[in-house]
Amino acid sequence: MRIDLILLACAIEACCIYLASLGNLRSQVLQFWTGFFPAFFCYALAAWLVLRRADGSTYFILGAALLFRLTLWWSPATLSDDIFRYVWDGQVQLAGINPYLYPPSAPEVAHLREALWQSVNHADISTVYPPLAQIFFRAVCTLNPTPAAMKLALLLCDWGLCLLLARSLVRRGQDPRRVLLYAWNPLPLIEVAGSGHIDALGILLLFLALRALQLRHLTTAVCALTAAFLAKLFPLILVPTFWRRAGDRTLSAWLDPRPRKALLLFPLVVLVAFLPFADAGTQLIAGLRIYIQHWYFNSAAYSLIHYSLSPWDGNAHLHARWFCTAFFVFFGLYTQIRSRDPYHATFIALGAYVLLSPTMHPWYLLWVLPFLPFFPHPAWLLFSGLIVLAYEVLMDYVHTGIWQEKTWVLWAQYAPLYIGLITTAYYRRFIKSNESAPSDV
Repeated sequence: MRIDLILLACAIEACCIYLASLGNLRSQVLQFWTGFFPAFFCYALAAWLVLRRADGSTYFILGAALLFRLTLWWSPATLSDDIFRYVWDGQVQLAGINPYLYPPSAPEVAHLREALWQSVNHADISTVYPPLAQIFFRAVCTLNPTPAAMKLALLLCDWGLCLLLARSLVRRGQDPRRVLLYAWNPLPLIEVAGSGHIDALGILLLFLALRALQLRHLTTAVCALTAAFLAKLFPLILVPTFWRRAGDRTLSAWLDPRPRKALLLFPLVVLVAFLPFADAGTQLIAGLRIYIQHWYFNSAAYSLIHYSLSPWDGNAHLHARWFCTAFFVFFGLYTQIRSRDPYHATFIALGAYVLLSPTMHPWYLLWVLPFLPFFPHPAWLLFSGLIVLAYEVLMDYVHTGIWQEKTWVLWAQYAPLYIGLITTAYYRRFIKSNESAPSDV
């Protein structure tokens, strides 16, 4: 193995140690960037070495990835406070209370409040996390009801995803060392090992579903997809991909339900999963309804549409959401119907969701990044580094309590992404196709 990959791993580890030593990153965004961007530069160089020179050992890459994650596990979760809600939901369940019934600020759960409660975000809103996530929270809290334990469990999910990606690359006839494009990316290190986001569980289950689908184990694939949906809801948009792959892959047979009976498990398992929480009634979706109707952050497409409609439309926020939803449904369904490769179809559909969602927190990009080892794309790779500019909003928020996005932050993140997507598509569609076309001479 070449020494340069080892040196790059040491540099990334040094950045991880620096970030862990900072403590509260929320109040030190500039210092956070000072550690993150050098790590991202080293990661980009390492990715280039693996892609161009097939450098490195898979075991070394996976071992270094675990080391990076364990280093950041020691840091407190400060960039995001979601993990405190996870622990709260787990403790509420251990007390025998339905977590959907009451928001943390409700007097009915006042006796459960401890020092940790003050860190729970949106305490006036009921939980938005679906049943499998709730079961996960309860299981971890049964062992140890602390953010550190929750982060460790999610860290193991994320590293398990790295192992699964390496095996899936081999199965697809690709170099398993490409797993570096996800395993060493600083964004998962920060958002899972550092902040502890439940997305790690949902993404792991999604890739288990894709692998089972690749092996033609349809029942297993549907169960894993359902579990992924019950962890974070995002995978609901991927049902057409599994429907397409389950039967005859010709478009003429796409509507034939007979070979796709296993997909009936999806609504059945979802129903069974929600039954233990059914006594919450409409509170089951109260938090989710607020999220869908009112929350928005760091979105390029939604922000542009909303800005265009605002001067003459009093409901611009609502109509912008409907426009983004309609375009995504059309584009996502078309892509999933046309694509024969479930990995590629899922990659495109989730990428479209990320670009069209009204809310785009940096950890939402975790749903796209695991596809980079299969489909290396410079625009998405660059975006995975620039996305942390969104944390600029914390600079004023920690001092004034005002959550105010800056226009330059959106441009700095999304302009390179869209330029890269358009340029790459043009190159692949016209330049590369012309180079490979037979000459008339």
